[in-house]
Amino acid sequence: MKQAFLNIWFGGLAIVLCAGTHVRAANVPEVGLYRVFEVQIRNEKSYENKLADVDLTVTYTSPSGKVVNFWGFFDGDGRGGGNLAEGNIWKLRFMPDELGKWSYVYRWSDDTPGGEGEFVAVERGAGKGVLKAYRDNPYWFAYNGTEPVWLKSYYETGHGVIGQDFSWVVENVYGKFIQNGYNHLQVNWLLSLCCFQQYYLDGPEPETLDLMLYQEGKASSTMNLDVWHRIERHLGFLNDHNVGAHMFLGFDGAKNRGPRWDRLSESEKDFYVRYVVSRLAPYANLAGWNFVWEVSGDREQYELGLMRLIQKYDVFEHLRTYEDEMPRDNEYDRPEYTFAAVENHLIAAGSKNLERHYWKEPWTHHMAVIQSYKGKPVYMSEGNALWRRYWHERTGATQDDLRRAAWACVTGGASFNWNGHLKEYELYAGGPTGLPFNEENLYKDSEKYVDIIARVMNEEVAFYRMTPQDGLLKKHDAMRVWVLAEQGKQYLVFASHGEPFGIVLTAGDYTNNIWLDAKTGEKRKVDSISVSADNKEPVMFRPPNRDTDWILILRTEK
Repeated sequence: MKQAFLNIWFGGLAIVLCAGTHVRAANVPEVGLYRVFEVQIRNEKSYENKLADVDLTVTYTSPSGKVVNFWGFFDGDGRGGGNLAEGNIWKLRFMPDELGKWSYVYRWSDDTPGGEGEFVAVERGAGKGVLKAYRDNPYWFAYNGTEPVWLKSYYETGHGVIGQDFSWVVENVYGKFIQNGYNHLQVNWLLSLCCFQQYYLDGPEPETLDLMLYQEGKASSTMNLDVWHRIERHLGFLNDHNVGAHMFLGFDGAKNRGPRWDRLSESEKDFYVRYVVSRLAPYANLAGWNFVWEVSGDREQYELGLMRLIQKYDVFEHLRTYEDEMPRDNEYDRPEYTFAAVENHLIAAGSKNLERHYWKEPWTHHMAVIQSYKGKPVYMSEGNALWRRYWHERTGATQDDLRRAAWACVTGGASFNWNGHLKEYELYAGGPTGLPFNEENLYKDSEKYVDIIARVMNEEVAFYRMTPQDGLLKKHDAMRVWVLAEQGKQYLVFASHGEPFGIVLTAGDYTNNIWLDAKTGEKRKVDSISVSADNKEPVMFRPPNRDTDWILILRTEK
């Protein structure tokens, strides 16, 4: 894609404003609130290592007078070329969170003259903001902690997709998710450390498979700037469409034959994290930081140390986590973590060999998310019944298990991702084994099931006021029936296989009630129910039949 630039001069240095923002009179650019403001600065001085020999620091002042200190970064020729010795482009990148005129002052750590500038954050083209825990009910996520959002999330596994033609990926992958209402993806190209043969085989041949972000142990001298531009092209497109991106593989390539975190010295770790944050944190849709899959959460030199560095440098406070394979004993009460990313192992038994046949069971997903909640949102990052890719062929899970596991997460007060394509390395966008957006793909049914969940959560209930309340259920099968509730106002009960149940209701008149078929979305009206203040007995319910899974929704409000 071509870019136009506006050149401005300060103290002998050329400042180049990217044309992604509108330029006002007097050369003051505009940028949408929560979007990316970017400035290129040319520095012609000679350095042995331009990545690390000089620091570029920036002080931003908001319209209200808030001061934010951040960093710039070296970017070679500014177009993906260059290395530690070649190129003369540094960049300032920032995300404004207040409307109005911002000012900034930048400084170099050597004797190079700095400079200053201004930009205006406007409502036109504004983004949603940074995904955080919802302040009023931290079971759920919310933009900036204040605007609740139901995550419709998918695990998009194309490690090497950033090597393919970007326009093809937009049309055949990201465009499909956006058209089908997805606002969140778990991805493997944040950061690009491994597995580059995993790209879409029905797409164009990769432009390159040289996609390793840096050479092991040498972050400050071997950054592949072309890879950075490829990552940012994808992240930027998703940001422009308000689609969150969670980094599944994270910072440690050790488990995937990529660069190991523990091969970086302490100074290299500090450089690497600051460089990553300076490039990526201004994208509001980064949601969020992760070390790698399946770690213990308590290791000082690994995930804990990383998150402390993230805390130090990420002024925008994106979500932070580690992925816990066995969340029965977790570390999510630690301040280093702001949400939980979990699997559903070691819920049924004390060892993997004893419980493998339970991994497809929806109730293990429900218990995993219940046990992971430590006052912070829970995200089922890798549910064994939720992934066709990898897990279904290993556990024998069906699409019925997938649907029930999804509802098991929801009624546990958690978000989840799912996956409907078949292979790791034989990856296709279309066809029967590809993404679940065409009629020949069997997992089109599962896409419909997930869409029903999204519609229920967004249209039938105010999910952000609800919490798991399984203790209200009586005379039921605890492995098949679960409930979300805002007591006295709204209740959502999932009854797998049409299981009967009782529920203790707070006194009130429940006049807006339905049964909903979890497979078809069909609704059936339920008669009004009045519960007196002195009633202590559960109200008994029997779903319309045992042929499917049913959701009961009771509401006191229209």
